[in-house]
Amino acid sequence: MTRETTERFVFPEWLRWVLGAVTFLAAAILILSIVLGIRAGQRQLELQSRQQIGISLQRALDYRSEGNLEAALEEYRRVLILDPNNTAAADGIEILLALASGQVSADVVAAQNTPTGATPAPTVVHVETSATDPQFDKAQIAFESGRWDDAIALLEELRQTGDSSENVTALLYNAYLSLGIEQERQDKFEQALSTLDKALAVRPGAPEAQTARATIAAYLDVLTLSGADWEKAVATLEKLYALDAGYRDVRERLQRAHMQYGDTLVAEQDWCRAVSQYNAAIAIQVTPGSISKRDKYQALCDGSDTVAPELGDAAATNAAPGATTSATSNSTDTNAQTDVSPAASTPTPESAEAEEPVVTAPVVSGSPSGGRILYSVREAGSGRSLIFAQPVGSGAAPSVLVDDASQPAMRNDGARLAFHDLRADSIGLGSIDPGSGLRLRFTQFGEDSQPSWSHDGSRLAFASNREGDRLWRIYTVWAEENGATQNLSFGEAPDWHPTADLIAFRGCDERGNGCGIWTMTGNGGNRQSLTNVPADTRPDWSPNGSFVVFTSDARHGNPEIYRVNVSDGSVVRITDSGASDVDPTVSPDSAWVAFLSNRDGAWKIWAAPATGGDAQLIAPVAGDVGNWLEQNIQWIP
Repeated sequence: MTRETTERFVFPEWLRWVLGAVTFLAAAILILSIVLGIRAGQRQLELQSRQQIGISLQRALDYRSEGNLEAALEEYRRVLILDPNNTAAADGIEILLALASGQVSADVVAAQNTPTGATPAPTVVHVETSATDPQFDKAQIAFESGRWDDAIALLEELRQTGDSSENVTALLYNAYLSLGIEQERQDKFEQALSTLDKALAVRPGAPEAQTARATIAAYLDVLTLSGADWEKAVATLEKLYALDAGYRDVRERLQRAHMQYGDTLVAEQDWCRAVSQYNAAIAIQVTPGSISKRDKYQALCDGSDTVAPELGDAAATNAAPGATTSATSNSTDTNAQTDVSPAASTPTPESAEAEEPVVTAPVVSGSPSGGRILYSVREAGSGRSLIFAQPVGSGAAPSVLVDDASQPAMRNDGARLAFHDLRADSIGLGSIDPGSGLRLRFTQFGEDSQPSWSHDGSRLAFASNREGDRLWRIYTVWAEENGATQNLSFGEAPDWHPTADLIAFRGCDERGNGCGIWTMTGNGGNRQSLTNVPADTRPDWSPNGSFVVFTSDARHGNPEIYRVNVSDGSVVRITDSGASDVDPTVSPDSAWVAFLSNRDGAWKIWAAPATGGDAQLIAPVAGDVGNWLEQNIQWIP
């Protein structure tokens, strides 16, 4: 019985063979599928790798042609990670090292199509050492990470210990050069000059540092001379234009300086020299009214009794580059004037701004009084940046609120003052409680600047070029220690509406056109254009929210203060000094506009009625303004 049962459960031999074959076939299919999948994956990875190598090599060439050696080196490194034997990347790195070490002549570097709109980009130099020094390695890492200050500190320590090797010298020079160029990009011109001097002390006569220093020094002279001495401004700009015609806004500034100097000569009745200046301006760029103005004074220069009419000059003044109604008076004319001509009744293609102003500011008389004006300047001697509070109308001296800080922005309730923190251990945006002295740090990027509080005091808007492309963007950050940030838009100089979720800023449309003063909500939406002159900047809301004041140096040839009415977009000119009137702020009652001006040869705080009229001196500033774009003033209750 047991034997029969056992026999019934024995598999036939043929069935065993079938099951074995099926199992083997299934296993083979499974293995084949895995192998094919792996190979397909490998092919896909290889394809992606080749594509990435091609992209990185092209990017490296682009960066190198732009003069951005640091970014080019990073792309070559990515190639070598993917393909360690890639000869194109190896050759490219050798070229970068030659460029960075000065083995390639300046002519060759220029042939690489280095952009002329800015000073050369910081370069990365990897120095091979036979005997590795841990401190030098740390300096190398800091340098390649863009931490120039850290690299400099480590390398200077090495030099103090007697290490004056070429490796240390080369890296220290490039660290100073890179830091100086970065400071220039942040508009910290005087700091950049000091840093480049240190680079030249390490390598006297180095052409890159010499060229960068000469360019920055000339531009700084231009900022100082514009509005103060047009003859010297023209001479300085001509040298700078010959040195680098594409540097920043040199071309536009030179054209305007020729026109302004021509106007100065006209006031002196020196017709022929004025014509020479107008011709020089026209050779750079023809602007509305420039030719007719030249022709008018050419007739006087020729001794003609008939003066050619300045056809289009009135229109040019009011409609180009923006239709502007003048409501100013100078020191010799106490009556406000309206500078509107029939020629300006139809907006030119250069501007569609409304021309008839709607008065939205209180009409005032007497002198400004009440509240305090916060401002930042550099202390004479030490060079430290300080924030002052200047009482208005009382004649009292200013008091220091914060040291090692600039660009003050008081919250609406007066309980917290935000600023651009310049302390080495807390650089970025910070704030202080005026009562307790408690300081907070909101951001950690030295490029973050121009803070402005939201109407409810929960967030700050600010501008920064912290990204690798060095383009200016508008961000918001929660007003808490190391708060989260949000990128809203490209732009500069944000100012939050005092009672609404609306930010005024300097920006353009999505295609980079229509630049001027824009508005958007606190999340970057509902973008609207207020003005369409690219040079319009530093907007400041009136406390009643009905108008925005701003600075522009393109509407009438030099920096002046203007007001744009939010209801209809009409623009009113507030100042007309011929000097530099900049960085406006509106009084708490929306009746006055305070601003910085060098109209009498030194920077002081002035105020003019928001509807236009005579400017009155508030007080001199207690230090050196330097580059006014690095400062800010604010009128608080």
